[in-house]
Amino acid sequence: MASINPKLEFFRFKLNPRQEEFKTFRDFAIDELKGKTSFTDDKIMKSLFTHFIKSLDGNYSKDDKMKKQIKLEKRSAINKYLINQPKYLSESNVLLGVINGGSYGRHRIIGDITNPEEGSQLGKNKTVLQYYYFLLYLPLDHNEGCFVIHSNGKEETITNIFRSFISHLFKGTKYNKVVVESFCPKSFQDEFRKGAIIQTIEFKDSKVDNTHTANGTSDIVGKYNIRIEVSPENKNISITAFDKLKSTFASYIFGKEKLHKKLHDFDEAKVVTKNPVDNSTRTFEWNTKDKDFVPVVYLDGRIAKQNDDGTPDFDELEKLCKNYFNDEVLPELRPDLNVSKAK
Repeated sequence: MASINPKLEFFRFKLNPRQEEFKTFRDFAIDELKGKTSFTDDKIMKSLFTHFIKSLDGNYSKDDKMKKQIKLEKRSAINKYLINQPKYLSESNVLLGVINGGSYGRHRIIGDITNPEEGSQLGKNKTVLQYYYFLLYLPLDHNEGCFVIHSNGKEETITNIFRSFISHLFKGTKYNKVVVESFCPKSFQDEFRKGAIIQTIEFKDSKVDNTHTANGTSDIVGKYNIRIEVSPENKNISITAFDKLKSTFASYIFGKEKLHKKLHDFDEAKVVTKNPVDNSTRTFEWNTKDKDFVPVVYLDGRIAKQNDDGTPDFDELEKLCKNYFNDEVLPELRPDLNVSKAK
């Protein structure tokens, strides 16, 4: 697949009513979205869907600290994948589809590779929007939902702004904002851990040299990446030992005095494993925000087709996400009943 290396991330969250009581997403729609107790499930799901779409143009769809925005570009002449725009599946209580998002806040130039003489300025208030797929589960009979979000690597991602958006989406007069947590079905973890031995533990960080000295690098490279790889000489360390290893190596310090940084403060951390039986490799991402350890579901090898811009084929990605949702996520998130599957 293209070098953008797309992947899927999983998150879960619970409604947070101001009064300590059990509230479902149906209750939320009635309490906050002018729903009625007589409404059918389809009508309730439609109100939640409408709330989601309208909120993409609201206060929490952009963040001035992150310098990122999410929205839905509804003009077909501009949105190449409008055919994959969000929709709702009433029976399975799911919203899913492709939305747009990206960064703003910098002065940039739009160039034309076919005509080097042409170009235009892109101001700080203009967002470079790209395409991202999501699946959002809002069970009408329960208080806990989840979502799957696709990203294309560290630079091309809306994961953090989408996560913040969801945390505020279910805030209202009777509800506090929700806490969104990383989630990985146990079946995924078991699959990734089974028979795996550690190959490498990697830490990566991006730095900008603002120190103007005779030996500085700012006039040569400016921004640069630091990558530290830990490769155990013992080739048979099980992945089950990783929790102990990560706490040891993450406390190591890199850099000069006053500028030093512990490895657990690096931007990225991951572990690459190998199964000696089938010779397959797996990559786990160490989620430093939640101090969690979850497998990364990279789409390379799972999606056969891709679009001409390197993004995954969104029809195929939808099928994959539905399968993951039905077969892996629901059994763990809702063991209490046999939930209708996303079709």
